[in-house]
Amino acid sequence: MHQKKWDELLDKIERLFGFVDHMIEEFPERSMTLETAIFDGDSGRMKLERTVKPLLLEKKVSFSHREGSESEVEYIYSEDETVDIVKFFKWDRLRHEWKQFEMDELGR
Repeated sequence: MHQKKWDELLDKIERLFGFVDHMIEEFPERSMTLETAIFDGDSGRMKLERTVKPLLLEKKVSFSHREGSESEVEYIYSEDETVDIVKFFKWDRLRHEWKQFEMDELGR
């Protein structure tokens, strides 16, 4: 989800329900941003989570054929392309935990 669409979605949620909590966490060591919005919707407490991180271009595995040696994994990330991952959760009051919803479940 692009930044403009994400901002529009958050604006709509804030207008309709208001936020219980809204936070942005930066993880510079992983070049990652995690934005979380929690709100009370018509069917209970909900959470939207958006992760933005660099696009993985390549995964290199280096290993030696010598006995006892370990393999090494090197990840190569794009410097200008990112991946956005949006997850939707609903609070399960009985289990006291967040339950992730898949997009095809939202219409049910």
